[in-house]
Order: sequence, then structure tokens, then C-alpha cells
Amino acid sequence: LIDLFDFDPVNLRAGIGIVIKNEMHRGKGFGKEALALLVNYSFKQLQLHQLYANIGMQNEPSLNLFVTFGFQKIGVKKDWIYRNNS
Repeated sequence: LIDLFDFDPVNLRAGIGIVIKNEMHRGKGFGKEALALLVNYSFKQLQLHQLYANIGMQNEPSLNLFVTFGFQKIGVKKDWIYRNNS
């Protein structure tokens, strides 16, 4: 699953997210191919100025994937996800 969300038509930006639920399909290049296609489409066809992603600090594979496409870590949302009273 890959998508654009929170489209901002004034500032020409959107969030981008990707999930490969089945762990057997991770690490095979599917995410890289999908992200390449959607990043290219976003800038060339939709004429977006900026894309951003929200990635958990522990999700090293995803962080590394997005860095490959020029994304930069610009902030940390502390205590952003609420799980089981922790």
C-alpha cells in the first residue's frame, strides 16, 4: 500500500506513506520501486513542491528507504503514537 495524504494545494505538498504488511514481501525491492514511481509522479505530473513522511524512529528499513530518495529527517514527534498506556 502506498499513498499520498494531507494534500495541500496552496503550498503544493503532500504526505507520502508506504506499508508492506506481509513480512515475506519486505526487502525485495517492492517498496523501493513503488516509492520511486510515486515520488516521480508527484513531482512531474502533480507538480508538487514537497513530499513528507511520518516514520517511526525504530523503523530503520523505512528511514533508510526514504533517505535513498533524498528525504531528510527534520524533526521528531515525541510520544506521537499512543499504545497501551505507554
